[in-house]
Amino acid sequence: MRLNVTTVIRFFSGNNPLNVFILFFLGILIKLPYFLTPLIPQASTTDGFLYLQLLNWLQPAGNGFATIYPIITYLFLFTQAVTFNGLINDLKLFSSPQYLIGFAYLFITSIVPDWNVLSPGLIINSIMVWALPYMIGLYHNQKPKGHLFNIGFGFGVCSFIYFPSVYLMLLLIIALALFRPLRISEWLVTIVGVFTPFYFLMVYFFVWDHMGQVSKIIPRHRLVVPNLLYNWQFWLSFSLLAVSVVIGLLLSMRYTTRMVVQVRKSWSLMLYYLALAFFLPFINNYGGLNHFIIAAVPMSIFCAAFYWFPRKKLVPELIIWVGFTWIVFHYFSA
Repeated sequence: MRLNVTTVIRFFSGNNPLNVFILFFLGILIKLPYFLTPLIPQASTTDGFLYLQLLNWLQPAGNGFATIYPIITYLFLFTQAVTFNGLINDLKLFSSPQYLIGFAYLFITSIVPDWNVLSPGLIINSIMVWALPYMIGLYHNQKPKGHLFNIGFGFGVCSFIYFPSVYLMLLLIIALALFRPLRISEWLVTIVGVFTPFYFLMVYFFVWDHMGQVSKIIPRHRLVVPNLLYNWQFWLSFSLLAVSVVIGLLLSMRYTTRMVVQVRKSWSLMLYYLALAFFLPFINNYGGLNHFIIAAVPMSIFCAAFYWFPRKKLVPELIIWVGFTWIVFHYFSA
């Protein structure tokens, strides 16, 4: 009997709405160890005050029912996967609609255990998934100032969850440069949107005499290499992700040359997003891979490119099944 080695890729390459339900239950299955042994989020000095408030609010419930943390984490991951998948389908970055992006997002976040905890980066990913269609939509938007202000405001709020994420405004500036002609008024509106949350926060601190907390909101910056344990588990996870992302990146650069200008620029924006997301966790990092989940959104589209573009799917499918084997390993080590 001949084994069909393209089972997973072929299944999620279709545009069947039932794939949403399949993704939901598949995601629960591959993340089952984190439901059985919940990972309790731990606050760090780099976390923003909004995230710390969320942990304080959840702590009474978490003390009696620790599974609430993986439930909330999975709801974030699943909604981000499905929303981002729908966005890419609407933008037609691939030749036809499919669910490989959503599958890739749930799959790669299962490979790294630190990406299955309720972290600041996980929450920021929801804001990024919301903001991306507006950034790419600047290409056709004749009156973008309202959207620019809202996106800038959202990025400003991100800094209250994890301060280094304020540098994500660079991605918005890149989107302006890619999709819009140079108009100073639009750039000013963007900057005003980013700083508006800080203005309201400073007013609150001034009125309630909490100006001493400003240093906690805007910490000093330094680049730090995360304190990681470079064991065989780390290198296996890194290799599974790196092979898929790098090959997917090269394939996307090759195949998108035949696409329309907006699609090519959209792929370029994803590449800038990936580079910026990998840089952010090196700012004031205390250790661990938690904050690198910010890169999972752009990584998922390049992993999907690795699954989608090759005519022969043997290598991508083997990588997927090696990843599944690695995930199952966590069933016994969790």
